[in-house]
Amino acid sequence: MKKILIFFLGGELLISYTYSQNVDHLGGGRFSKNIEYNLLWLEAGYNFNSKGEVEKLFFGDFNAPVEFFYAPSFEGASGFRIVRDTLEKSYTLEIKFVSNFKEADEESSKKYPLAGISADQMLSISKVVSDSIRDLNRNNMIKAHEKRNQLFKIESRSFPISDLFAEKLYKAMVSVIDNFKARGVPPFISDGYSVTFRNVVEDEVWSLKIHMPTGSALKLSDFCRKVIEETLATGNPDESSYIKLLDVF
Repeated sequence: MKKILIFFLGGELLISYTYSQNVDHLGGGRFSKNIEYNLLWLEAGYNFNSKGEVEKLFFGDFNAPVEFFYAPSFEGASGFRIVRDTLEKSYTLEIKFVSNFKEADEESSKKYPLAGISADQMLSISKVVSDSIRDLNRNNMIKAHEKRNQLFKIESRSFPISDLFAEKLYKAMVSVIDNFKARGVPPFISDGYSVTFRNVVEDEVWSLKIHMPTGSALKLSDFCRKVIEETLATGNPDESSYIKLLDVF
C-alpha cells in the first residue's frame, strides 16, 4: 500500500511517497552499504576499509564469514563473528565486548575536559574568547574519543555451534544486506545506537552499517543482540530457538 504526502518547502510543492509495508528502512537513521574486495593487492591483506577503530579492536585480524557489531552511544560496544576452524570441519561463535567502558570514558573525559561557561558569561565575553572555547571543546572531544578507544579492554568468549545455525545466520545476513533499501529522508538523531552487518561473499566483503535500523535490519539486529545477551548469560547458545527465529528472514 502506498501513501502520498504533499507538503511545501521554500515555496515549492514537494510530493513524497511513503510505503506502509515491504519497506526495509523508513524513519531510521543514516546508513552506508559497501561491497568491496575482501583481499587487497600484494601484501596488504584483508580489506578493513569498512571497519571503524573499535570494530578493528574486535575484528581486526581478518574478515569472518559473519560479523555483527553493536555500538550504543553511552555503553560499551559488543558483537560477534562466526569462524570456521583451520580444517574447515566446525564453526565457532566468538562473542566480543568492551568490559571497561565506564572507566575508559571517565579517564578520557578527565584528561580532556570540556570548558563550561554560564549564560551570564556568554553575554559578557568577546567573540574571540567564545570561539576559542568552542575550538578547545571541539578538539578535546576528538582527543577524548581517541583516548577512550585506546583504553578499551576487549573480552572474548567462544562457543562451538552447528553447521545449520552458522549457515542459516549467514544466509539471513546476506539476504538483509542484499535486499536493503532505504526510503524517504533520514531524521536527525543525535544518539541511539548503530549496528553493522558484514559477510564475506566469495571474493567480496559486504557490509551494512545503520544508525537506528528499522524493518528487516531491526529484526536481524534484535536477533543478534539476543544471541549475545542470552549466550553470555547462560554460557550456551540456544540454537534450536535461534534456528526457528531465523526462518523469518
